[in-house]
Amino acid sequence: MRRFVFIVFVAMLACAPAIADPPDVNVSFGVFYSSLGSYGDWFHVNGGVYAWRPYRMHEGWRPYSFGRWLWTDDGWYWSSDEPWGWATYHYGRWYYDDNYGWVWIPGYEWAPAWVEWRFGDGCMGWAPLGPYAVFSPGWGVHYEERWVTPASYWSFVDCRYINRPGIHDYGYRAGDNSRWIGRTRGAGSVTVEGTRIMTRGPARDYVERTGNIRIQQTDLVTRMEIGRERLVREPGGRESIEVYRPHITNEVGRGDVLRPTRVQEVNRPFSLDVRRTDIELRDVGRNQTRDLRSSDEYRRRQFESRRTDIAPPGTYHNAAPPTAFQQKPERRPESIERQTRIDRRAQRMERQATRSEAHGQSRGDGGHERSSGHRR
Repeated sequence: MRRFVFIVFVAMLACAPAIADPPDVNVSFGVFYSSLGSYGDWFHVNGGVYAWRPYRMHEGWRPYSFGRWLWTDDGWYWSSDEPWGWATYHYGRWYYDDNYGWVWIPGYEWAPAWVEWRFGDGCMGWAPLGPYAVFSPGWGVHYEERWVTPASYWSFVDCRYINRPGIHDYGYRAGDNSRWIGRTRGAGSVTVEGTRIMTRGPARDYVERTGNIRIQQTDLVTRMEIGRERLVREPGGRESIEVYRPHITNEVGRGDVLRPTRVQEVNRPFSLDVRRTDIELRDVGRNQTRDLRSSDEYRRRQFESRRTDIAPPGTYHNAAPPTAFQQKPERRPESIERQTRIDRRAQRMERQATRSEAHGQSRGDGGHERSSGHRR
């Protein structure tokens, strides 16, 4: 009987469908333009760069405020309570403009959260990366401009509340941020490990030990539908979160949205220098690579077209057979050229010495007597 049950169990496993990795989804910025329009306003910043600002921001609102932090294989993941958080907290950069408030600039890479961290004195803090933080697949994030994160960007909370839902209710007052910045130290930001983008910050064991809490790991599951993330609790108590994280490219396909449908008028220019932003530098790098390849091909073709020893396909120069191709005149070996230059120089020096000797004899002994009289 036991053998029969075992055979049935093995057969059921063999018939079960295999779990495959989710396919890659390649989309353009049009997915942001079409999905976020109902949640905020789009503004034209400069060139082909657009910025998005959410509706109904109350006083004191800042990014990465309404939600919770989860620990995953990719580090600290921001699970937002806002319906548009799947895009604005995992792609691009946030920036505070004096005229328009908090605005978001789209980006290419997905990350668990584009933030930097601080910790110490029993608390931990995070702030959105500055607008000039440029991501490089080779080593992570670097700044194109000197940047000091303003105190108003930061959020601080006691370590024991870091994984609480509605973490905004447990945070310290924003007016105390300068004091907490002075009592903490940096704890990293976004890094690269292999092909994975990680959001590193305070180590999980440090937070558990300092806050006297238990932080459970959450599994990241890719979903194919556009929309807010969904937290799922498994029967054994383990949590997983389903996220939409497509691969963003600058290749525009048929039917893609090229720009936001509604763009608000800009009365005052943005203070942001888009030339130093991640999106602009990435586009410039791609265009330069494409132009470089095109120019290299052009120069190669031009060089081949100017060569006189290569005839066009199927033709010959002056209707001559291939053996009569025009040849370049032969040059003498370099050693002969060098020896000739040395001989000519020696001849010039010998003529100069002869002229000097003849000039001295023509002066006679009077020259010596004058020299001796000068010594007296």
